[in-house]
Amino acid sequence: MTRGQRFNNRAFGHIPNVFEVFLQMNALFSERNQEWRPVPFWVDFLIRLGYRWPASTMGPRRIALLSMPCDSAAAELVALGAMIRDLGNSNANDIAGHYAALMRYARQYLEHCRGCDLPECDPAAKRCGYVAKATGRLRYSPSLRKVYTVSRSTDLANGRIALERPAGRTRSRSGEMNGPVTSWPNAEHATNWHIENEPPPQLASSEGALSEGPYRQIITEAEIHSNNLRRSYSGLCLVGRAGGEGATREICKSVRFQFSGGDYSLSDVLTIHRWSMAVPISRVIFYNARTEKFDRHTPQPSLVIADGDTSFLKVLGGTEFQRSDVIGVIHRVVERDRLEALGNQMLGLQQWYAEDTEMLGGLPAAPRAIGLSILKRRTP
Repeated sequence: MTRGQRFNNRAFGHIPNVFEVFLQMNALFSERNQEWRPVPFWVDFLIRLGYRWPASTMGPRRIALLSMPCDSAAAELVALGAMIRDLGNSNANDIAGHYAALMRYARQYLEHCRGCDLPECDPAAKRCGYVAKATGRLRYSPSLRKVYTVSRSTDLANGRIALERPAGRTRSRSGEMNGPVTSWPNAEHATNWHIENEPPPQLASSEGALSEGPYRQIITEAEIHSNNLRRSYSGLCLVGRAGGEGATREICKSVRFQFSGGDYSLSDVLTIHRWSMAVPISRVIFYNARTEKFDRHTPQPSLVIADGDTSFLKVLGGTEFQRSDVIGVIHRVVERDRLEALGNQMLGLQQWYAEDTEMLGGLPAAPRAIGLSILKRRTP
């Protein structure tokens, strides 16, 4: 057993009864293959922190630092709470802006990636302003075997996208091989197409949709919009550990919830793309802190949750997140110089940000081993 694990077993003491009214979760909890037990106060607090984080993007930007006594899946638990919050927001989906997103993708492919002379994609070296390569390939949801490519016939000036796919090797009556088939998707039916290797914006039916039960048992009073159970969303981002996606997924697999309908790992319920083959949609985008890449083409998310001090500092310095709310989760058993670097960064923010005492006062009291500070952007 590591030092962090020993600390984890004793660090989260009981807290005042005022917090117990918030503990209504109809689930059991297990961490690192331990026995099932009632959900601990600290787990409930982390999930509800994400759930009660303001969903509006119209207010001033907030930056929070959550300090944990040991290594844990704290960032992912906060992300789970925020994901359940977004399930209750009818506007928290990628439907409305999907056609515009396809047009941005088509523009990037035609104007930059298609003619790029670099042997491997390197936006930093090319200075193209993008964070991931556009291959120009899209999938058609009613028939996922069909692959379409953005056509040069696309009218970027008037916002009309053209897609091509091979017609097969059949011959016409004149004996010539058939040419490519061109499609012109419009905004109304744009959800039938999605970028290859990315989640579809919406499932055509309830097959593959999320089950409402687990999320309602995690937060019993949660309101869940039924259509969101079959729609993807890119407004919530989890920035993984410095070790990469594998390290983040492993810590999520070590945390499990047991409900009346079965048990799920944290990696199952977070719906990160490709983490579960049974769930084709994704409600949380993933940013790999090691490779510095997103798991999909996306605009700036409204809320970013960073796992670890290295990831948190990358988010604060990254142009991709400059307008996003940020929650950084660290543990206090890291090296002293890393904690000092983090403290200096937070001190530097205070010339633009002030402590958000109002939001802190509206949250349930944190367990005694958890530290939470929230800064809010000063109004001009």
